[in-house]
Amino acid sequence: MPKVMVLDQQHTVYVIYVSCDSVQDVNWYCNDCQEALCDKCKETHQRARRTRNDEVVPIKQANKQAEVVLPEVCKNHPGKTCDLFCTECNVAICSMCFTQKHKQHAFKHFEDEINTQKHYMREQFETLKFKLDQFNEKLSNRRQKSKTFKESVDIICKDVKERGTKLKAEIDSIVDNVLAELSSLVAEEDKLLKQDCEHDDKSVKQIKQLIEEVEQQSENPSSGTLFELTGRLRTTIPLYDVTGTSIHLYLPSCETGQIDTEQLTKMIGFVKAEGRNDSTPTYEKKDIDNQHVRKLTSFQTPPNKPIFSICPIDDTYAWISMFKCRDLLRVNKKGNVTETVKLDFTPWSLALTNSGLLMTRSAQSPLIYKLSEDRRVTTFADTSPLKSCCISVSNTDEVFVSTDTTTILVLNMSGDKVRQLSYGQSGSRIVSLTGGYVAVTTGGGYCKELNIDDKSGQIIHTWSGELDNGQKLSHTIQNSTACDKYDRVFVPDLVTHQVYVISRNERKAKCILDEKHGVRHPLAVGVDRCGHVWIGCGNGTVYVMQL
Repeated sequence: MPKVMVLDQQHTVYVIYVSCDSVQDVNWYCNDCQEALCDKCKETHQRARRTRNDEVVPIKQANKQAEVVLPEVCKNHPGKTCDLFCTECNVAICSMCFTQKHKQHAFKHFEDEINTQKHYMREQFETLKFKLDQFNEKLSNRRQKSKTFKESVDIICKDVKERGTKLKAEIDSIVDNVLAELSSLVAEEDKLLKQDCEHDDKSVKQIKQLIEEVEQQSENPSSGTLFELTGRLRTTIPLYDVTGTSIHLYLPSCETGQIDTEQLTKMIGFVKAEGRNDSTPTYEKKDIDNQHVRKLTSFQTPPNKPIFSICPIDDTYAWISMFKCRDLLRVNKKGNVTETVKLDFTPWSLALTNSGLLMTRSAQSPLIYKLSEDRRVTTFADTSPLKSCCISVSNTDEVFVSTDTTTILVLNMSGDKVRQLSYGQSGSRIVSLTGGYVAVTTGGGYCKELNIDDKSGQIIHTWSGELDNGQKLSHTIQNSTACDKYDRVFVPDLVTHQVYVISRNERKAKCILDEKHGVRHPLAVGVDRCGHVWIGCGNGTVYVMQL
């Protein structure tokens, strides 16, 4: 009787028996002989003297089939057992298969390959269990970190809400005190009004009565009546002194305070979230002190032309546009030009978005262009009839566009105008701050003032060239300005070889450069994610400074 391969307890195995020359269901298994039996063979097996006492059970109850893997009968050569294994074709074969198709192939005996496969399966099984444990541990750690993260955020939220509640209560208290003071002034005014009007009301009443008596007795009066009336008038009228001064309060006024967003942020706190990558750079706010400013690197950008705009991409790379140069350069801090984008116009002002780089052109035009990540140049917006000069992108993805007029346009990320701001003077260089605020220079290429305006266009702070060393500038000259994440505005000056820093609530600017830094004719400035200041100069030199 030929042997068969038993797959598992859930499968029925079919085999051709040479003895009966037919296909029958293998429903039985002899645990003693470790053989599978069809119905006919089972009867023969139980009648034979040698095997009549063997334990024959339904094949699903076989107790050794998992331990024994038996070779199959060859499908191509009935009656032949697949007792060989072709290692090149990875298939079980019989001796006739080997002679006909696999003679030149490497082979193994079926039992040897079974042992090899079992060993491989055990190894892979252990590998799978190990990987399963690793994944379970990884998932457990990730879920635990997420739980810890959310618990930390909940604690911070609670603290922020408590601080907000206290701050609101303090603001309400201040407002209530001011309103109470105004109310007390009104009460005092009412008291004085009563005092003043009580005397005058009495005089009015007496005068009306006297007038009435005069009117009644003035027609054909007797001499006695006439003398009496004139006597009363002579003695009474001087008593009514209309010119007497009234006591009243001066008209109150209230000096409106400015909302100090930076101070409020300090009082509430601000989120410092590390990036997904632990290497994401962060920096703390440092006071400006030119004695501690350090030059990290400096390099020359070909073709050594004045730099129009310098736009840091991250903490390593920056885009640079230059005077009369249609090449847009991508450089790193070491000064290596890592990419050159050929344009059919000279780019001027640059601003980075999440999906690409926005550019205006040096020859004033209403067109704003976008350089996408795949380096396609498309038209982002058309600001006709106004010209697009400087651009800046806010942290809320609004695009501020100066037009060299009193109008500043605000666009969305689709290039559509969402609103416009109007100023008393024409704005040129522009940089957006947080909260919808914007810093705008006036006076064209000669910056006479720098105004910080709120989102409605109201000026909340003006810098007119005052310096912390007591000097005052009549104007500055630059191609671009910049700000850091603390809303400090950096203004380079071609004439004084200096970069000035103006905070939102400070009247005087600070200088970040010293003679030892050797910076000459700075025209453009940018601040990267590390807080490093990139300074582009008139001779094409770039300095990267650490505050």
